[in-house]
Amino acid sequence: MEQKGKFKRKVLFIKPVKKIKIMKKSRIVYSTNEAIIVFRSGKTANKKIADKKENIVQTYSFSKDQYNYVLNSDLNGEKISPKQFFDLAEAVCFDCVFRSYGKCYTHKYTQYSGFLSMLRSIIRESGSVASIEPLTPIQLLEIVNLSKGKYIRFGTYGEPSLIDIGLVAKVCDVAKNWTGYSHQWQRKLEYNKYFMSSVHSAMGAAHAQTKGFRSFIASNTTLANKIAVACPASKEAGFKSNCSKCGLCSGTFGKGKKSVQILTH
Repeated sequence: MEQKGKFKRKVLFIKPVKKIKIMKKSRIVYSTNEAIIVFRSGKTANKKIADKKENIVQTYSFSKDQYNYVLNSDLNGEKISPKQFFDLAEAVCFDCVFRSYGKCYTHKYTQYSGFLSMLRSIIRESGSVASIEPLTPIQLLEIVNLSKGKYIRFGTYGEPSLIDIGLVAKVCDVAKNWTGYSHQWQRKLEYNKYFMSSVHSAMGAAHAQTKGFRSFIASNTTLANKIAVACPASKEAGFKSNCSKCGLCSGTFGKGKKSVQILTH
């Protein structure tokens, strides 16, 4: 019989935490209120971006209208119009000056056919846009794991600031280097750490600088070196490097201090 004033000691058993297994994937897809976001690892045939044998990570943002247009057109056996496809990009291109069909280099047939192929693959996996879930904790870990030691090309298609700033920070923390450009720099100032403002004149770059941004200046006239350096991956610079090796277009947390210029292409 236990003596008065003495108590039995309770032993607390803690159940071991199950280790989360991170699957190795080459593509992760999730949705936001505005868009479908894709992180994809693979090679590129564009030697200005990276060496042909290098695995890089590229991001894409498609509007839900674009997804549904491809889905319904294929179901009904209707031909997809490139113009209509890109006209449905408002939710991912916003007020970009190159949004009108035919103005952006992403409207070229090679890029367009790649976007269609990717969306059709996503449609086969998901079945409907409503089935694509918002970013999950597991997907966040998968994206970070996918990005380790790689060059990240934010915004291969679509506005990269649609990706949550917290996720951008985690990806950049583990990446070899990265590049990113935003036309939404006046509205999303916090992205100055990782992305360049996308502007088209020295005046635009000066304005962006007051907001804390370095700039990527696409214009048809060469600017003074004190304003910007020529893009090392450009024709006018003699293709000295590529984006993966250079990494200058990486905001204030990345490489370089000056803005970067390329002649309009």
